[in-house]
Amino acid sequence: MKNHTPSSQIKRSGFTLVETVIAMGIITIMITAFLAAFGPAVQGIRKSMSSKEANRLASTLEYELSVLRADETATHPTAFAKAYSWIQGSSGNNNDDFVLIYQYRGDPDSVRNDGTLNPYTENDGIPGKDYVLQSVARRLGDAAVQEELAPRVVEGRVFFVRMRQLIFENGALKLTDEADFEKIIDPTEPRAATTSHTDYPEAVIAFQAEFYALKSSIYSYVKNSFNLTDDNNDGHPDATGKPVFTRNLGVRR
Repeated sequence: MKNHTPSSQIKRSGFTLVETVIAMGIITIMITAFLAAFGPAVQGIRKSMSSKEANRLASTLEYELSVLRADETATHPTAFAKAYSWIQGSSGNNNDDFVLIYQYRGDPDSVRNDGTLNPYTENDGIPGKDYVLQSVARRLGDAAVQEELAPRVVEGRVFFVRMRQLIFENGALKLTDEADFEKIIDPTEPRAATTSHTDYPEAVIAFQAEFYALKSSIYSYVKNSFNLTDDNNDGHPDATGKPVFTRNLGVRR
């Protein structure tokens, strides 16, 4: 004879459909509340990182234009003369004058004569101990660029910087005319082009720096494939598109 267990005494496992729906509803409410509270904070961190990188690039350029390194004294008598040359040549047709900003792995135990670090070329290494990331602004024709834009040495993106002089007109700063982009002109009337830093009469050169991200950080691309061709006439190199950001800066004597 079979014994029948009353249904009230049967032990059930799992959840009923109603219990599952209620649990899912509670979880959804919690997730919504979490995103509402922390979503803006996450977005703020992303913006902060982007702003941080932009500030790093601008600061690297400003610093480089304000110093005269030991190996540059033969070509530039002063830091202002160097800055004059860099600004003037950055939007020209001579690739060696193109200004680049990037980070590379530097060997903290090996310092060059110009004060920068020799590249750290080992495959491994501990960041902060065996190598440090050094942010530099260099002209493409500099001898160190090929060493620093090598695989496992360069870190992150390489940026091209085009600098254009700003002048005051009607109480506001404006870019010089397109025909004058490769010149440094006297800001006062009649705004004649100067031939060297000695002819420039003002104490400050104001300029707009446009920062473009290159498609490749490999030296062979930067040296041989990148140019300022603008076939679509949008005012920016076809190889880069629009700048990732612009910054108004100035150099002082």
